[in-house]
Amino acid sequence: MQVEVTREETEVLIRWKKRSGSHVLVRMKAEAILYASEGVSIEIIAKMVERTERTVQE
Repeated sequence: MQVEVTREETEVLIRWKKRSGSHVLVRMKAEAILYASEGVSIEIIAKMVERTERTVQE
């Protein structure tokens, strides 16, 4: 799965991923998008964010 994100979007996602006060779900979504932008497979992303492959794909 490949998702195109700009440099600015990547920076925003990294900030969201690192925010300790933000909701866990938001951090996990940011992390999943970052992985997808690097071409990581859905299977691996699902394992990393502890969600099903279907959830990640949606």
